[in-house]
Amino acid sequence: MHNVRGTPHNTVVMRCGAIPRTQVTTAITSAHFQGIYNSGWALVWQWRNYRVASRQNATGPQLEGAPESIRVEAKKESERRSLKNKTKKKLPKISQYFKNEDSIEEQSNEQCVRRAENDVVISGNIAEPDNSKYLDSEQPQPGTSKSSNELFLNIEKLKSLPYVTDKGNFKELNDQIKRFVIENGPCKPKGSFLRDSNKRSFLDRYYYSISKSGVKLERTWLCYSLLLQKAYCEPCWLFTSRASKNIQNIWMEGYDDWKHIVEAIERHETSKEHLHSCFVHRQWQLHGTLDEEQESIIKREKNFWRQVLTRLLDVTLTLSTCNLAFRGHRELVYAHDSGPKGNFLSIVELLAKYDPILQELLSKPKGQIKYLSPKIQNELIAVLVQKVENALVNEIVTAPFYSILFDTTQDISKTDQLCELYRYCIIEKDENGTPKTLVIKESFLGFHEVKDQTALAMSKQIIKSINDKSISLNKCRGQGYDGANTMKGTYGGVQKLIRDIEPNAVYVHCAAHNLNLVVNDAVKEVIEIQTLFETVQQIYNFFGHSIKRWNILSSFISDNKGETRVSSNSVTLKTMNPTRWAGRFDAMFALKVRFVDVQKALTKTILLNSKTDERNEAILLKKKIENYNFIMLLVFHCKVLQTIDAASKALQSKAIDLSNASKRLQVCLEQLEKYRNEFEDLKMEANSIATKWSINPEFPKTRQRKVKRHFDEICEDERLQDPESLFKVNVFYRVLDIIINQLRSRFLGMNEIVSNFSVLQPATLQNLNDTDLLEKALAFVHLYKEDISISFCKEILSFRSSFRHEIETSSSIRELADLLIIKNHFISSSFPEVSTAFLLFLTIPVTTASAERSFSKLKLIKTYLRNSMGQDRLSNLAILSIENSMARNLNFDDIITTFAEQKVRRKEF
Repeated sequence: MHNVRGTPHNTVVMRCGAIPRTQVTTAITSAHFQGIYNSGWALVWQWRNYRVASRQNATGPQLEGAPESIRVEAKKESERRSLKNKTKKKLPKISQYFKNEDSIEEQSNEQCVRRAENDVVISGNIAEPDNSKYLDSEQPQPGTSKSSNELFLNIEKLKSLPYVTDKGNFKELNDQIKRFVIENGPCKPKGSFLRDSNKRSFLDRYYYSISKSGVKLERTWLCYSLLLQKAYCEPCWLFTSRASKNIQNIWMEGYDDWKHIVEAIERHETSKEHLHSCFVHRQWQLHGTLDEEQESIIKREKNFWRQVLTRLLDVTLTLSTCNLAFRGHRELVYAHDSGPKGNFLSIVELLAKYDPILQELLSKPKGQIKYLSPKIQNELIAVLVQKVENALVNEIVTAPFYSILFDTTQDISKTDQLCELYRYCIIEKDENGTPKTLVIKESFLGFHEVKDQTALAMSKQIIKSINDKSISLNKCRGQGYDGANTMKGTYGGVQKLIRDIEPNAVYVHCAAHNLNLVVNDAVKEVIEIQTLFETVQQIYNFFGHSIKRWNILSSFISDNKGETRVSSNSVTLKTMNPTRWAGRFDAMFALKVRFVDVQKALTKTILLNSKTDERNEAILLKKKIENYNFIMLLVFHCKVLQTIDAASKALQSKAIDLSNASKRLQVCLEQLEKYRNEFEDLKMEANSIATKWSINPEFPKTRQRKVKRHFDEICEDERLQDPESLFKVNVFYRVLDIIINQLRSRFLGMNEIVSNFSVLQPATLQNLNDTDLLEKALAFVHLYKEDISISFCKEILSFRSSFRHEIETSSSIRELADLLIIKNHFISSSFPEVSTAFLLFLTIPVTTASAERSFSKLKLIKTYLRNSMGQDRLSNLAILSIENSMARNLNFDDIITTFAEQKVRRKEF
């Protein structure tokens, strides 16, 4: 026991606290303690226990066994406290908290709030606080809403509580609640607190900081919630931004680790965010809130920046969807600068001429925030892509099944780019929640750089990309790749490695690539067809590589009034497509339509051109095309490519399914088989064209090679001598037979998958009896036992009996799916397994045409002038360009909020 500097002369400072010297003297002179305790510490501690018990209430327990002097002193203390409570000023009406600032300042002296004490220490035992006295912060009160009137009522209820500013009383924060908390003071209950499982609890001494020399300072920021049984920091709870990356959220929500609370307090009260919150808290205490004029200024500024960002997001989205570059050589936005700028700044300056918001933005002096820097442009692109990607991933996750489509290509910088697409079905609904249409979607989710082209590395990269988006691989039911051995390998390809993880993810070789290989095989085997393609390309090169010669050809096209004219300048010569063989039909058809014009242009070049090389080339080309054999090949291959091109274009549709694709290929096969027996029709068409073009309609006679007969051979080599028979056997039949056989053999895998779903085909439902249909249904359930239950068997029979007439008029599984899920959605719940089977079938991919279309966007985005673009930026711009329809429907208010949270700027949007 000793005096401490700064302590009143009539006070003794002990480890247990500071008590009046007179009370200590009375206790020491009491006869009850004479000769029992030699230590003053035990005497003082017992005095404290008696004093605390006496303060509990006026009618509290009697201090039995205490000395008479102590009982008298305790009674006087109770009377003083009772008198003090009567003289306390009442809380002002709650309506005063929402009056204007002038009226609040007039009554600020009367808004001093004292917190009721509720010590619960009785004879050293700790009683748990009665939480029934407080408002339940977790459960909403009846009639609670966010209107200002009901907010008055809720705050009015708090006035009757012992600790009105307890954090547990407030579920949300706003300016009115902040004012209420600050004006009523911090929540600092005294006495003992609830212990945890380790017998530890919050202590009163944590409210103070004691230096090494004994200086005792109050921690005004530290509070304790009896409702939450946690300590918390009031300034941080009220004023710290939740979006800050460095803030310790535990002191805003509540801290209850009593073992380490001392270290946690010291760590928190020295943090930068805490000190900033304390300064803001103090400003509210001294000056209150901003006046209405200042608040209106802040609101106007918030509104201004929201409008600025809305316009900048629109500009960003426009440039992205149009595949245009953002930045230029110089990126200056000041009025005195007239140099060339990038597209982004140029559009902003153009809009500023007609838009006062952007005009005000550009008029800001140098050094102020404008949100026009290249870094901000990238962040705007990223936040747009984040919203689009989240929406697409959410669709994929909610879909019952999905298929993956991956393909690779090389960009302008010789980097191997892997595109990522997903195929799935969604049911679009109207505003009333009624199913409107069944949509098959193939969504693009970015490009990835491929550094290792092995099957194992690519399969790992694909699986990692799927997992990174939180998409379950167990829902994958299809894989669509091209025909590269790395992808389609039976024993070590990507499709096999993924099927080892998910056996139901069936592999489908891209039907468009497969059809392209069919024509490729036919061309490689027949020399005459190769010569035809070379001649067509040579004609295009002769005219296309010279402006003068192209103008000569164009003059004949514009003057042509003959029957071959389709429309003015509608058909011109085209180059041969180097990859898509079916696309070569356009080049063949253009030459067929403009054959006479080509003849005239070549003749004029031969007569008037002064260059020997050009004249000789023109003579050679004219000689090649003015040949009946060339006419026959041109007419014949136009017919073949026309048939295949129709199937190829149908296969490239996103909405096509395996059933329709199989039918298209079957129609193509039947037409070619029929055409094989129509050689005379081909000859008649070629003769009419040759007569019109002034060409002799006869096959040129060529000397046939004869093999020498050896002495032991019985007969000589027999060869066809007739030119017409030679063409018919070596070209006509040979090309058609190769294409027909390839169409049958190359699509066996796809036909096998279609046969697995034959139970859903309209023809099967019409023709099979119940026994055969039930057998097919059981086989289908066994194949997809993880997706389809055994009840599918009875549902398919019931479905057939319910829609027998509609099934007879349907031609595909897609039509049956629309019939059940869309047109008769009110009973689709009666056929859940049948509906699941329909969606499963429509999810399986047919082609990777969407991947090829993404490569077209890649070439438009990463060009020769933009070849240093980073991988993330390339992928983001590609997503905005390809998925532009979804990007256009984004809510910019949400995007601006997300952007502000990510940036954590001083201004909150």
